[in-house]
Amino acid sequence: MKVKVTMLNVKDGDAIIVELTKPKKALVMVIDSGDPTFYKNKMKAKLEAILKSHNKKGPDVVVCTHYDSDHIGGLIPLIQDYISEIKEVWIHKTPELLQGTIENEKPSENFGFSILHDLFKNLEIPGNTLIADKANMLLRSLPQLKRLIDLIPPSKLKQVFHKQNPLADWPEITILGPTKSYYNSLFPKDKTLEQFVLEEAIASTSSLTTEFNFVKKVIKNPCDSLKKDGETKLTATNKASILIAINKGTKRYLFTGDAGIESFKAVPDWQKELKNIYFLKIPHHGSNNNISKELTAIMQPMYAYNSGFKYQDDEVIQCFGFKKRNKEVKSTKTDGDLLFEK
Repeated sequence: MKVKVTMLNVKDGDAIIVELTKPKKALVMVIDSGDPTFYKNKMKAKLEAILKSHNKKGPDVVVCTHYDSDHIGGLIPLIQDYISEIKEVWIHKTPELLQGTIENEKPSENFGFSILHDLFKNLEIPGNTLIADKANMLLRSLPQLKRLIDLIPPSKLKQVFHKQNPLADWPEITILGPTKSYYNSLFPKDKTLEQFVLEEAIASTSSLTTEFNFVKKVIKNPCDSLKKDGETKLTATNKASILIAINKGTKRYLFTGDAGIESFKAVPDWQKELKNIYFLKIPHHGSNNNISKELTAIMQPMYAYNSGFKYQDDEVIQCFGFKKRNKEVKSTKTDGDLLFEK
């Protein structure tokens, strides 16, 4: 089996096309799609060329790892363009915690305004303007999720969890996470929408790096700069990311969405499952909030590719390159569109 990974430069978002080929058989999988502008201006043309090369009219599988706007936005027009040809869409349905709130809402710039007003009118938090922006972004992403799910025929929608091999013809593809129990624990039914939005917004802003330039910070031992368990803040939405493994013999390709340290350790037998990865899509755009020194020592990817911009922390990129097994680390931030084919 041949594996080809195209990772498009969509700033702090993911837009990944995976091609698997065997004699007389091919599979095209799209993993996230950035925001709608990137889909229209960049991804669609690339996807069309790839589909044509395999004599296909649409991707076989589309994956929404989680419902942040930078992952889900471009999937709406993609599904509209190709749903008649797509065989399956892997996505988690709206958590029960949030279902009633968005059931009758339509996406708009004013969606959730009253909720934001109630959240922040008596709240004194340093940087609360940024937190409010993040909360508003989350509230806008919820109707996007509803729109996307409404476009998918029930027969093609598949919720995937740990231990599943969703495609009978492609047993090389397996879902490592999340487990159903871990996923449900991230969205407790007794939590209010206000609590959920506020926690998500605060956690999201804590992971935003202040390094917006392209000058690398050289660190003597970059792995020592990575955070440890309990030192990070990460949104439940990111933690719920679908973890996809593709096994080519002994070589494991791992696609991580915006998963974090807790997500990886929630994978049953995680130390074995994550050991010596061949190709790693670095989680959450290279943020220091999503990976630890312990995890990098276990994963030790031979090839590590990142899709990031403002969220990218240099110590993360350098740490993966610091490992003896590593042959290559690349990022869309500095290298543009990435192609992996070995």
